[in-house]
Amino acid sequence: MKLKTFSITSKAGQVLNWSLSLFVVFSVFNLVDGWTSTPNDGQGVFTQAFATLQGNDCIRAVEYFMIAATKLTMLETFRRCLNKNGYKAVQLTLTIMMALIFSLALADILPMFLFSSEDRVQAILNGGLPSLFTSFSKIAYLVLVLTKFILCVQLVKNFAGKIRLFGVSLFGCQLLSWVIDLVYLFVYTYVGGVSMADISTLYTFITLFNFVILLLPFCILKTTMVKND
Repeated sequence: MKLKTFSITSKAGQVLNWSLSLFVVFSVFNLVDGWTSTPNDGQGVFTQAFATLQGNDCIRAVEYFMIAATKLTMLETFRRCLNKNGYKAVQLTLTIMMALIFSLALADILPMFLFSSEDRVQAILNGGLPSLFTSFSKIAYLVLVLTKFILCVQLVKNFAGKIRLFGVSLFGCQLLSWVIDLVYLFVYTYVGGVSMADISTLYTFITLFNFVILLLPFCILKTTMVKND
C-alpha cells in the first residue's frame, strides 16, 4: 500500500512549523521588495523607508539566506522521512534539488559582498566576473526545474494522498507560474491600448498570484508529515 503521509516526532513538527512560518514571512519581504524597488520622491514615507531598507545589500542577503534556509530545513525533514522508509532513489533526487537551492542562494548572495552595485550593473551590460554568477544561476535554475520534474514523477509513482499532491504541486505550480509570466509578457508586448497604469496593476496582481502559487508546494509539504503524538 502506498504511503499517503509520513509520521514525524513532535520536535520535528515544531521545526517544520517554524520553518514554514519564517519562510512565509521572508517571502513576503521579498514580494514587497519587488514592489517598492528603490526609494524615490513619488513614494510615501513608509514605502520610502522600506525601499531604503531593502536597498541595503546586507538586508537582502539575510532575506535570501532565510528563504533558502527555511526551504532546506523543510525539505531536510522530508528527506529524512524518505530515508527512514527506504526510498533511496527519491531521496537522492531530493538531495540534488536541495544542493541546487543552496547553490542558487549562494549565487545570489556572494556577488553582494564581492562586488559593488556599480560593478554588478556594468557586468550586465559589458560582461565580467559578476556575470559568471548570473550565468551559473541560469544553468542551475534549469537543472533545478528538471530535478523538480523528476522528483514529481517519482512522488506520483511511489506515493498517494498528500505526498503525491506535493509532487504534483512541486512541478505544476512552477509551470503555472511560467504561464502567468507569459501572459504578462504578451500583454506588455503585443496588446495595444493598454496604459502603463494598467500594466502596473497587472504586474502587481501577477506577482501576488505567483507569490501564492510558489508558496503552495511548501504548504502542502507540511501536510505530508504528521506529528506522531
